[in-house]
Amino acid sequence: MDLSKLVKTTDTRPDSAPRKLSIVFASSEVVPFSKTGGLADVAASLPKALAKRGHNVAIFTPLYKHLDPEAMRLARRLRPLEVPRRAKSQAKVECTIWEARIEGGVSVFFLENEEFFGRDGLYGYEDKNFEDNAERFAFFSRAVVEFARQLNLPVEVIHCNDWHTALAPVYKDYYYEGELDQVATVLTLHNLAYQGSFDKAAFKATGLPKRFESTDELLDEEGKVNFLKSAILHADVITAVSPTYAKEIQTEDKGFGLHDALKGRAGDLVGILNGADYSIWGPTVDRYIPVRYNIEELNGKRRNKAELQHEFGLPIRPTLPTLAMISRLTEQKGLDILIPALEELLAGFEDEQQGFQFVVLGDGNNEYTKSLERLAKRYPRRVAVNLGYSEEKAHKIQAGADMLLIPSRFEPCGLTQIYAMRYGTLPIVHATGGLADTVIDAGKDGETGSGFVFHEYTKEALIEAISRASQMYRNYRRWRPLMVSAMREDFSWATSAIQYEEAYYRALAKKEKPAKKTKKAKA
Repeated sequence: MDLSKLVKTTDTRPDSAPRKLSIVFASSEVVPFSKTGGLADVAASLPKALAKRGHNVAIFTPLYKHLDPEAMRLARRLRPLEVPRRAKSQAKVECTIWEARIEGGVSVFFLENEEFFGRDGLYGYEDKNFEDNAERFAFFSRAVVEFARQLNLPVEVIHCNDWHTALAPVYKDYYYEGELDQVATVLTLHNLAYQGSFDKAAFKATGLPKRFESTDELLDEEGKVNFLKSAILHADVITAVSPTYAKEIQTEDKGFGLHDALKGRAGDLVGILNGADYSIWGPTVDRYIPVRYNIEELNGKRRNKAELQHEFGLPIRPTLPTLAMISRLTEQKGLDILIPALEELLAGFEDEQQGFQFVVLGDGNNEYTKSLERLAKRYPRRVAVNLGYSEEKAHKIQAGADMLLIPSRFEPCGLTQIYAMRYGTLPIVHATGGLADTVIDAGKDGETGSGFVFHEYTKEALIEAISRASQMYRNYRRWRPLMVSAMREDFSWATSAIQYEEAYYRALAKKEKPAKKTKKAKA
C-alpha cells in the first residue's frame, strides 16, 4: 500500500465542507465520560473534527451510573424522549435527556434510563457480560432513531458505531420508511469480532415483528440473533477503521462469519483510517508527562524514560531499551506469541547490560495476566506489570518508552501506534489492519521508516523484530533519525474527517429520488 496517500505532511485541505450536514453520532462510549476501548476515543475526536468543518454534530450516548448530571453540570432537556419498546408506538418509556457542550462546539446528549444503564459497568462486570445486553442495546438503538425524530434540529445522517447501535438502521427503515426516508445511515465497524450475537430467544428483546425472526436479516449462519449483521444489510454506507481492515473483513479468515454479507455490500464499504487527537496526545502538549519535549529537543524524552523506569520500579538505565505495551491482554492483541517470545528472550540475557526492559499496562484474560505476573516476579529488574488502566500512566509510557509492542493477531486500526509515533516511541507491529497502514518498516538498513514490522504471525518473527529494533537502538546515530521520521508522521483527524464527510454525501446520494422524465410535447 502507498502510505503517502494516508500520511499528510503538507495541509492542502479546504477549511470547511462544501455542504454542511446535521449528524447524529451514536456511540455506547465517549471519552472522557465512558471508555473501554478505542471506540470512545473516536466518538470524542471525530465529531470535533467534523464540527470544525462546519457540520452540526450531536453525540448520543447512555448516561451510565458513574455519571452524575449535577456534578457534571449537565442541562436537562424539558421534553423527555419517548422510546417505544414494541412496534411503532407501543410500551413507550419516557427517558430524561441531559445535554453538555464539549470542545469544538459539539453537543453531547445523554440518555438516562435506570433499568438499563443505572448499574456499574458498561457492558458487564468482573469479566462477565450482562445477561440483558441484547435488550439494553436494542433499546438504545431504538432511542437513537427516536432521538433523531424528536430532535428539534433537522437530521440528515445517523452515524452508528459497532453492534451497540446496529439496530438503528433497521428500526428506521421498517418503522419510519416514509418519515425518515431522506435520512441516511452510516455504520462504522470498529472491531468485527464483537457483533452483538445472542441466542435466538433474544429476538423478543428487539421488539421487531416476527417476520424478522424467520429471515436472514437478523439471524446469522448459526441461527443466532446478530445485531451487526442487520446493520450491514440495512446501512446506506459502511465504513471500516482502516483501508486494509476493510479488505480483510471480506475474507473468511478475518470476517468472523460476516464476510459474505460484507462482500455483498463491497460497493458500499470503504476503509477510513482512524485519526489522532494531537491536542491531547503529543509531547509538546501532554499534561500528564513529567517533561514536555519536541522534535528539535529530544533530551526531554530521556528524562521521561528515567521517570518511567523509577515509577515502575525498574533500574534507571538510559542505554537499555525500554519496550512497552498498553493494551487489553487478550489473544487478539498477540499475547499468545508475545509471552513465549519474552520468555525466550529474557532467558537468553547473560547480564544486565544486554537485552531490554519491558513495561505493560492493561488487563484482560486471566491466563495472560498470571503469565505476565510470573515473568515480573522472575525478572523484577526487567519486567514491570501494571494491571488495569490508567490514562495518566498510558501517557507516561508513550513519552518514556523507546518502543511500543503491538503484535496483534488482527487490528482493525489501532490508535496506540499512532500516538506512539508522535512521541518518538517506535512501534513494533504485526502487518495487519491499520498497523500495516500506518507503520513503515525501518528495514535492515534502518535509514528510513517509523517502526518495525513483522509479517508472519509467529513467535519467531516477533523475536526477530524485537531483536532487530533493540540492536538498532544501541546506535543512536541510526535511532534518532527514525524517531524524527516517526514524529513527523501526521495522522490527524482533519484528513479522516473529510473522508467521513464524503461517505455521508455518498449515503445521502442514495436517498435522492431520480428526476421524473418529462414527456416530449407532440408537434
